Amino acid sequence: MKFEKDLLVQKSTTKTILGVLHFVLIILWIGSKFYIEEDFSDFDLFYLIGLFLLGSLFILEGRGVPFAKIFGKAFILIDEERISVKRGVFNKEQIIFWNEIKQIEYKPNYFLFTKHDDSQLPFKLRHLAFRFNREILDFIKVIGKSKGLDVKRLIELKKK
Repeated sequence: MKFEKDLLVQKSTTKTILGVLHFVLIILWIGSKFYIEEDFSDFDLFYLIGLFLLGSLFILEGRGVPFAKIFGKAFILIDEERISVKRGVFNKEQIIFWNEIKQIEYKPNYFLFTKHDDSQLPFKLRHLAFRFNREILDFIKVIGKSKGLDVKRLIELKKK
């Protein structure tokens, strides 16, 4: 069993439309230059190249091909051996192995793993994994049960 989600891949119709609008603007710009019979200046060429690159970038991002993948990965990986979370391209990967875990506590978007040496490792998922928070919880419960671990709801003892 394996749960793996790439946090960078997100399709967006808005980004695709914005990219297409950039290309429409390029066509209108070139068309207007031909219509008024004016030469292209350096500024025009620089601006058109910039619009082309931005439009291409928006269309690729909108179709689910992230530009950030050039720099690295962002993912959630849960399998029989470990739990691994890398929140962003420039963030450090957090890894905890199942054989190190003594206890698991959770509340929405937050897991607290207690190791056998009583040190605690928090996994804060927050907004990046909100769309599959329930799926992650269910998966951790299933694998935890097979490893003999009980997943408990985190109860805050401090009250103000």
